[in-house]
Amino acid sequence: MARPTTIPYGAGRFLIGDGADPEVFVAPCGFTQANVTIDKSTNETAVPDCDDPDAPVWSETGVTTMSWSMQLQGVMAKESYALYEAAALSSKSVSVRHELKGAGTGTGTPDKRYQGKAHIKIQLQAQRGEKYQVTLDAQGDGELTSTNILIAP
Repeated sequence: MARPTTIPYGAGRFLIGDGADPEVFVAPCGFTQANVTIDKSTNETAVPDCDDPDAPVWSETGVTTMSWSMQLQGVMAKESYALYEAAALSSKSVSVRHELKGAGTGTGTPDKRYQGKAHIKIQLQAQRGEKYQVTLDAQGDGELTSTNILIAP
């Protein structure tokens, strides 16, 4: 059996755009967990066999909506907190990216970038004797694009 090529946690990074023109993206520090979710809502339709009405009916599934989200968790890095607090306090969606080195295809584009606009929510939690933790939820506001790119070193 051949071993798969895996991608380590450090190959990924989350970035938030500043909304300027041209937009500058910043990678907040302190996250230790990351999730990217691409979801679909579906409907099922029973499609009968016209030649044999007594045959079992097969279901066909249609996609009605698509959505996406990103979630990050980790320590609350004081240097990064103002960035995602501003995004969370805004009523407008902000540009976000999640990049993965080594997940793309092609010789000139070996990396992957997911990008879209999202509404940011944050949650702070702490326990006595521990450091503050932060959870950042980015709820997609429209389409998520997936692009093969070359991430500059």
